[in-house]
Amino acid sequence: MRRRWKKTMGTSKIRLVAVDMDGTLLNRERKITQYTQNVIRRAVSQGVVFAPATGRAVNALPQELKDMEEIRYGIFSNGATIYDLKEKKVLYKNQFEQKRILELMDFLKQFDVMQSYSMNGQSYAARKDMENVDYYQLDSNTKAIIHNSRKLINDLEDFLKEHDKTETVEKITLLFRTKEERAKVWKALERFDDIQYSSSLPKNIEISKKGCNKGDGLLHLAKSLGIKREEVMGCGDADNDRELLECSGFSVAMENGIDEIKEIADYITVTNEENGVAKAMEKFVLI
Repeated sequence: MRRRWKKTMGTSKIRLVAVDMDGTLLNRERKITQYTQNVIRRAVSQGVVFAPATGRAVNALPQELKDMEEIRYGIFSNGATIYDLKEKKVLYKNQFEQKRILELMDFLKQFDVMQSYSMNGQSYAARKDMENVDYYQLDSNTKAIIHNSRKLINDLEDFLKEHDKTETVEKITLLFRTKEERAKVWKALERFDDIQYSSSLPKNIEISKKGCNKGDGLLHLAKSLGIKREEVMGCGDADNDRELLECSGFSVAMENGIDEIKEIADYITVTNEENGVAKAMEKFVLI
């Protein structure tokens, strides 16, 4: 099992650990092991802030993490929201105006794609799409994530139009039947200069407002806590974790991560099935 260590920690002590969830913190059953929970508690007891940094909306945070009093802050919807779980309030937003979301949704109708969006900490999907979700031939992990995180409504556009126009939207998530259709949409989105997009699953695209990503969210959270960039460790596995690793003083990729993320990481830990995050924290964070 390959482990690469590109640089040392230097003299800075890690004070903030920001960690992706799916494929990183969570195992294939989408659970956080007791072993990892114990390591997180040890780190927090030493004054370290531990924050999930995920593409999921706030409401899709796993119950194990909700139950951990040690976890107060989270970076959600790929950086669109920083949320204080204890005070139950938004600390930072970088989100779309409703009008722009409706325009993008209309543009995407020409493709074979299932659309959903996140707003106010909740992801929404059309009921008819979820009833026909098998059409998209998703792997069991992706299907479980979708089913467990979406609230079903009759019509996405009508639902959005019924909300106060000042309310903003965190991101759009697209799911595809084939990787070829995904590639077609990826190329088509290049025409828009006010968005950025990435992928966290084999057949999805997540569209955010330009400048909105996990790295931007991480920097805002660190600044609000008085933590320097060199005192931050970020962990991830997928394309939507790129900025998270780039904005961390010390970056960790999972052995099960994509090659592009491993290339930019300072250290490659073991897989998410082997408590890779906990093992990295034991090595670089715990005193």
